[in-house]
Parts: sequence; C-alpha cells; structure tokens
Amino acid sequence: MGIAILMSVYRGDKPEHFERAVRSISGEQTRKPDQVVLVLDGPVEAELRRVIELVQREIGDSLRLVPLETNQGLGRALDAGLRECNQELVARMDADDIAMPERLERQEQFLNEHSDIDVVGSGAQEIDEAGVEGARRRVPEAHDELLAMLWTNPFIHSSVMFRRDRILCAGGYDSNLRRRQDYELWFRAAENGLRFGNIDEPLVKYRFDRNTHKKQPVALAWEQALIGFRGSKRLGLEWWKQIGCFVPFVRALMPGWAQHGLYKALGRIDPRRGR
Repeated sequence: MGIAILMSVYRGDKPEHFERAVRSISGEQTRKPDQVVLVLDGPVEAELRRVIELVQREIGDSLRLVPLETNQGLGRALDAGLRECNQELVARMDADDIAMPERLERQEQFLNEHSDIDVVGSGAQEIDEAGVEGARRRVPEAHDELLAMLWTNPFIHSSVMFRRDRILCAGGYDSNLRRRQDYELWFRAAENGLRFGNIDEPLVKYRFDRNTHKKQPVALAWEQALIGFRGSKRLGLEWWKQIGCFVPFVRALMPGWAQHGLYKALGRIDPRRGR
C-alpha cells in the first residue's frame, strides 16, 4: 500500500519547527512515504517560503504543493489536501511536531495486519518549544474503548494514519471548520461505521507547553463543546459524557494559569495524558 503525508502550513508556523517536522516524516523514516501533500494555507512569510523551497528541491516530484490564496483554516486546508492525496493510506503530520523514524513502518504494518481498522493513531512524547521532553501521552487502543471515549478526542491528530477512501466516504474533513476538524471527523467516521485503533507506543513527539492553552479562545472552545455534545448525542454516549464536552469551554473562561492547573487536574479522564 502507498502512503501519502498530509500537512498544512500557514504564516504563523515557525520555519525551524516546520523544517524539522517535514524532514522527520519524509527523509528520516525507515519506510519512506510515496507522496507528500503540503497545503499552503494562504501566503507565507519569506523565511518559511525559503524552507518550503528547500524541501521541494529535496523531495522532488513526490511533493505536491496545494496553495490557497487566503488563509482558510485547517479544516478547509486539510480537506483540499486530502483530495490531492493519491495513495491508499494517508498519514497526518502537524507543522511543529516530530515523527519517530519507525512511525510509517509501524502504522502501515498495523493496518496490513488489521484489515478491519480504518484509522490508527499512536501515543506521543510531549516536547516543549525548545524540544525538551516532558510527559508521555498514552492512548486507549481497542475500538470499543476508543468509541466510548470519543467525547474526549482520544486521538493525537498528528499521529493518525487512515485509509483514504474510507475517510472520503465519510465526507472527509469539514471545510467549514477552521479548527477542531479532526474531533468532528471522528464522530462522523464512527457514525459511518469506521473502526478505530491506536498503537500505545509513542510514534510522534508532540509540541505542548503552558502556552498551548493560549491557542484556545472562548469562541473556539464553545465550537468544540458543541461538536462534542452533538456528536456524543448522535452516538448515544452517556449523558455525563455529553455534558463533559463543555469542560474545555469552562476552562477557556479562566485565566491562563488556572487553565493549565485545571488541565493537569483533569488528566485522569484524558485518555491522551501521560499515565
């Protein structure tokens, strides 16, 4: 099976983080990808453009650039990129994370051995802005457990590989969502009968620190809560899980120091937190 990498960059991404991310997923893998689809979500700054051109020279014809005239948000960018992927398997990668060298090989092997699984993610090693390692994020592995915990978004998006045709049959990414497009997609995928899995092994380094909470404005937290509430209700999840989807919104109303404290306190029910 062929593997396509799906990435998106915009002017706010740090060039050094993007360069490290794309090298880790394209040049350092034990199983090299067959295609790299890179969506430019609006105009990018000169330094980021320089790195993109460098990557383009190194990857060559296997790189497919998808430029958008204006910043459209991650939902539209990923949906546009997904439709340019021409391989059976698609691996998501964020512009500031790092893939472990064996990531593609391990996930392709998993999907080959589990023909009933359509989406597979992995655990992750947290790193901060400087690349210093923090907690390890562990994840539930079995489909039934993932389905029951879907309200918590039990996937680390930049670790996910999926069967392209199955995701497209479920409608692909919602292009109307600027963020939280993955959270909404998993609910819709579940409604369409797709099956999930995770590899608990950390196959990505996930950039996360106190400043991460600053990326969660109140309006976005409310949108996330509604996605979770409606999706959980459609799937028939317990009432307390439906109400629990509003916790990130409550957290977004708090000052930054309190947000981080609540995040740590709720770690026991977050399936993606270190245990």
